[in-house]
Amino acid sequence: MKITAITAFPFRLPVRRDFKWAGLIADLGGFVAVRVETEGGVTGFGEATPLPDWGGDWGRRCGETQASVVQMIEQVLAPALVGLDATAVTAARAAMDRVLIGNSYAKCAIDIALHDAWGKIVGQPVYKLLGGAVRPSVPVAHMIGLMHEAEALDEGLGAVADGVHALQIKGGVDLARDVRLVAALRRELGPDITLRLDANQGYGHGKAATQAVLRLAEAGASLVEQPTTGLPFMAAVTAVAPLPIIADESCWDIHDALDVAERGAADCLSIYLAKAGGFVGAGGVARVAAARKMACDVNGSIESAIGTAANVHFALAHGAVTLGAVIAISAPAGTHPCRIAGRYYEDDVLAAPMAVADGAILPLDAPGLGITVDEDKLAHYRCH
Repeated sequence: MKITAITAFPFRLPVRRDFKWAGLIADLGGFVAVRVETEGGVTGFGEATPLPDWGGDWGRRCGETQASVVQMIEQVLAPALVGLDATAVTAARAAMDRVLIGNSYAKCAIDIALHDAWGKIVGQPVYKLLGGAVRPSVPVAHMIGLMHEAEALDEGLGAVADGVHALQIKGGVDLARDVRLVAALRRELGPDITLRLDANQGYGHGKAATQAVLRLAEAGASLVEQPTTGLPFMAAVTAVAPLPIIADESCWDIHDALDVAERGAADCLSIYLAKAGGFVGAGGVARVAAARKMACDVNGSIESAIGTAANVHFALAHGAVTLGAVIAISAPAGTHPCRIAGRYYEDDVLAAPMAVADGAILPLDAPGLGITVDEDKLAHYRCH
């Protein structure tokens, strides 16, 4: 089943409220949709959620934009892939790497679309193509963005009331505020809710970052994500931290995962399909984590339904993904199962809401990504 065409275009969803994190300048909600068409008439959908202002340790990874993703897909990647077998996803990734260095978000969008097409061709959901489910559902960790403490507390309490058992709290700008917020959430929620503070590299270096983590642990944090920048500084914090440290910006692909593990720079890894260029690359990160007994999550930049569905399939199929997934719960307008938890957008591009039980997304069992993409919605939210 050969690839006959690959097209890409930007779109934007309406947000429920502003969501920010340390270092983020771009507005949440901008995406690139990708269609992969095959000679048999099967269409696969993929997505990129590019950010120009986010690129790993020391700026070593280039930021991407909606415009750059569209350009790279249509001008560089598509010509290298048209005519290839749509189900040969590993060969497709190799072909993309031969013609383009970096640009992992653009590669990810195509990789997701190819997996969607592959699943539809063989009549199986993507998680079965990845080896089958190792868990019955995907627990969600709701992201609390940078906002006033009172608003953040309400956001967290509301998400837990909706049924989630984990929160990712954005911080890294004002340590005193972060400590107060974690302590308040712990008092209100008790010992059984996971509180994960994500500093987005914001706590400085050396002793400053270490002291920040110690204060957060005292306040009741369960984990701290990316407190500082660079593997030497991350390793120094991890060596003395009384709670698990998660590497996010420090770990993009399998090579980074090996470096983090070898240097003891974190206890856990945060996997983005986009950072690793899709299912193929992210699978390598998960295998390193499994070999080193490192817990993982599935994380991202709060994707639309297409990217969220991909995240769900990946989390279902990989045993190392034991932490709550920082992903959306996708639903069309007026059908969301939650008031706050996983609800970042007022509308989305799937035809029916994702099913949720006990704060977890249930498997998407239809072929491919398991969702019906509403192409009228895609057209409506397209950026012209």
